[in-house]
Amino acid sequence: MNKILISITLFSLSFTINFSQTKKIPENIYNVNIHGSRLNYPVFNLNDKISFSFDDLNIKKSSYYYKINHFDYKWNPSRILKSEYIDGYDDNLIEGFENSYNTLIDYTHYQISIPNQDLKLKVSGNYSISIHEGNGDFLFEKKFSVLNQLISTSIKIKRSNDLKKIESHQSIDISLKCDNCNEFNGNSSDLKLVLIKNNNWNNFKVIQKPDYFLNNTLIFKNILFEAGNEFLNFDNSKINSTNINVYKTELNDVYETFLRTDVDRRNGIYQYNPDINGSFVINNKFDNPEIENDYSLVKFSFKPKLLTKKDRVFIIGEFNDFTLSKKYELKLINDRFIGEFKFKQGFYNYTYCFIGPGEELMFYSGNFWETENNYTALVFHKKFTEKYYKLISISESSSVNIKN
Repeated sequence: MNKILISITLFSLSFTINFSQTKKIPENIYNVNIHGSRLNYPVFNLNDKISFSFDDLNIKKSSYYYKINHFDYKWNPSRILKSEYIDGYDDNLIEGFENSYNTLIDYTHYQISIPNQDLKLKVSGNYSISIHEGNGDFLFEKKFSVLNQLISTSIKIKRSNDLKKIESHQSIDISLKCDNCNEFNGNSSDLKLVLIKNNNWNNFKVIQKPDYFLNNTLIFKNILFEAGNEFLNFDNSKINSTNINVYKTELNDVYETFLRTDVDRRNGIYQYNPDINGSFVINNKFDNPEIENDYSLVKFSFKPKLLTKKDRVFIIGEFNDFTLSKKYELKLINDRFIGEFKFKQGFYNYTYCFIGPGEELMFYSGNFWETENNYTALVFHKKFTEKYYKLISISESSSVNIKN
């Protein structure tokens, strides 16, 4: 049994955005979503149907266009021409849309399916679909990946073996099974492992080299993530009813949903609270929930243990791509932070965060090794003679059965 020890180089990107300027999200755009993936992470095979949609709450009808963009494993633009990764025409008008029906808040629901008569995708890798106005002004984008499965990947999640981090971190081991590993990890090619926590592309790590090679398997050991805490949630599916986190609803000009006051959980103890790892699910009790679901004005209230008036507090989740934005920023009123934001009928996960010293993103949730998280491992490969990184493997695993 031969072990070829290879030094590990870890390039970690974990909330490294410049938070001095929050990202601008269009005020009128909501419920941006990609449907059709077989996994929690939005990944598709080349021939799969990719469904993309969003709601525009602007009463004035607009014309929107979309582009398809290809990226490397770190979301840098790939150095290939459009014609090398799409077959057809880019920069197309979105022709599929419907107006909301029987709702107090009017909106237009836009939808795109790929492949379509205008284009289809030709290669694997990281992609985004970006939306812009007729004058070319960029509005927003949504990321996804396309897979060409060449090798298999397995994930094992356990507590950290570092005594200083054993209570707060989770450790992940990754094994890549390949018949000829030298083809992917030799001198003539470049292989990258990307590990994402809870589908959050602001919280991922890139591992440049495996720890060792054994029996046609590349093994990556002890990749550490802060464990975090379970997400908070609310359910406004029954828009005029209360539930465990909704203590009151009102119908005025629009539906209003009042949430119970949330508290700072950093110095508390872990409490099991089943979540969907930051995601959201739109209620489907109507025949056509895309246009029949209404929006309610959801009112948040958060009370930190230590009140710092300079803190800027936000809510984030997959509903806003875990992005800091003034659109979801709370305001300090008396002894707590207050905010009200529109949400379509459904079940949502969220958490509170703030910008700390040195522009570092901080959370009010704490870190507990018991937390159930979802980890996605993506394997990218590029020969030195090639122009772009292909996605050759993907695997998901939950820490619900984490090993001590």
